[in-house]
Amino acid sequence: MTYDSLAGSILNFTCNFGFLINKYCNNLDRYNILYIMHDNYSHKEDGIDYVDENIPGPEDQTNEYISLIEKFNSQLAHSCDCNFKCKENYCSCLKISGGSNYTSHIVSQYVEIFKVKEQETGLHCYPIIECSQHCKCSETCGNRVVQNGPIDTLFVTTCEDVSKGLGLFTREFIPKGTFVCEYAGEVITKSEALRRQKFNQTHNKMNYIFCLNEHVNGIVIQTFVDPSLFGNIGRYINHSCESNCVIIPVRVDSPIPKLALFSCVDILANGEITFDYGSSYLTSSKEIISESLNERKICLCRSSNCRGFMPYDVY
Repeated sequence: MTYDSLAGSILNFTCNFGFLINKYCNNLDRYNILYIMHDNYSHKEDGIDYVDENIPGPEDQTNEYISLIEKFNSQLAHSCDCNFKCKENYCSCLKISGGSNYTSHIVSQYVEIFKVKEQETGLHCYPIIECSQHCKCSETCGNRVVQNGPIDTLFVTTCEDVSKGLGLFTREFIPKGTFVCEYAGEVITKSEALRRQKFNQTHNKMNYIFCLNEHVNGIVIQTFVDPSLFGNIGRYINHSCESNCVIIPVRVDSPIPKLALFSCVDILANGEITFDYGSSYLTSSKEIISESLNERKICLCRSSNCRGFMPYDVY
């Protein structure tokens, strides 16, 4: 993000997978993963370290942080016994996901691509669980998409509206349903997220913190990702009230989800990649919205459905 929403972004993603979240085992060798993420991007700005996947935030001695590290040092316990490519009726990973996560599209004799499966309620409404290092399927299995890394057509440049700063663009056409990139950075605790948000507000700094809310059997599981100092190419994606990408949580090995961006419409060559920084504020009480109007920033997306202000959500 190159301009901030004051309290970060909150994505309300409703799903039911409580049986899965608690089904993981401790494994201190988690980082010896077999899948290879192909990410050749880098940052041109000083003071920002490039990471292609989420990393744990700064250490502290709170129970909140200890719980976070336990998840980082854990793996999901499921795996499949598929011989080559996973099939919906047999693959245990796909059964957990409620069916196939991606659909196959043959581009040429030698090229096959996979798009996120579109359903009546949108691109995807189940939690996506990709095959892991414990699965017997091949590396070309259609249930291994996000773990392979971002598409290679992205570039960062100054937006046409220079007041927006930098933005993320694509050199080539991106079909609807394509995995674009991950929004990766430091995974931090809620306490650390609130501390950083207050610091950003006080010092008039940009706020990159993304808060994912997952609703599981009446419980809300929150994941906070901050790519401000450690992040990948996704940190440059700007907000739009009429965005062309959505974030879907995807799990690969770890109980901590990846924030995966998928195109929700066709994106033309040289088009800017955008997503909606927040949504729950639209259903907030009028009192909360009224009290925050003096703190909210003007939206610069210039879309036909622009709401006028940047999303304002609370953690």
